Amino acid sequence: LLIFVTLACDLNVYLTPPSNTDPAPANTTVLIPEASTQAPASATTIPATLVPNVIPTSPLPSSDGVPVFFKPISLVLPTGLASGISGSQIPRVDGPDRPAWELTPGHSVLKLEGYLLQGKFHQPQIYVYPASGYAELVPGAFESMHRLQNVINGSGSSINAEQLPAVPFFNAAQVFASNIQTISFQNGTGVRFLTEYAQYAAPVNNHELIYHFQGFTSDGGYYIIAVLPITVPVLADTSEAGAVLPSGGIGYPDITSSNPDFQGYYASVADLLNTTSPDAFSPKISQLDALIRSIQIMP
Repeated sequence: LLIFVTLACDLNVYLTPPSNTDPAPANTTVLIPEASTQAPASATTIPATLVPNVIPTSPLPSSDGVPVFFKPISLVLPTGLASGISGSQIPRVDGPDRPAWELTPGHSVLKLEGYLLQGKFHQPQIYVYPASGYAELVPGAFESMHRLQNVINGSGSSINAEQLPAVPFFNAAQVFASNIQTISFQNGTGVRFLTEYAQYAAPVNNHELIYHFQGFTSDGGYYIIAVLPITVPVLADTSEAGAVLPSGGIGYPDITSSNPDFQGYYASVADLLNTTSPDAFSPKISQLDALIRSIQIMP
């Protein structure tokens, strides 16, 4: 039995396989131990309807890490999280024959090399887009930015998982979300949460689980997306049928039954992860939060 999970049509969830290669990066630079001097991608101002009303403040991160600079991005890489960071400038890609996940007005990518977790489904990366250029080019990005704006502006109330922004260049949907929290960085704010993407009602597992962050700079000029693998002892290692479920884990619904309760399953997994100690995760959630809080975008 194959069950497809889809989002609203205006989120542009694509169920055909993406290209195995990203657009050719320009001027890839290893930032550790040396900083890059590459020129930043041109920034534009996001439309007023998308600028968050919150002007965030964020304490400076602790000195427990290595400063990294790759225009327009600076951050502090926490000790023990990765051995280094490489940066790339991705040139503009557009055109009617290009799938939506390849479209970009030109953006920057930081990849965490020697990351604490290896061999996971997703690569540990931080993406920085000129916000208005990306919103104009990709309808799914425009929709996610609206969702992000709504989350930021409503940060005083509880955040519903169905209202969260999605990764515009993923050809799958979020199947659940937990540990949702608004979080500020040096010149902006956003939301982080744990999630998994799939094209069907997949079991939540450590191979595909990610810490996900999306945010705006306070001037609305840049849109930041972070995708960072994370694991926790109560989840199975993979989504395979024979994967061992650890003690305390939530069993996947019996798909041979007439009405498998996937909604109840995901709600239970979210509750479990919400009540699990942040220090039980690898990397620790606080370590990833520190990485995000250290980010500054300098046009």
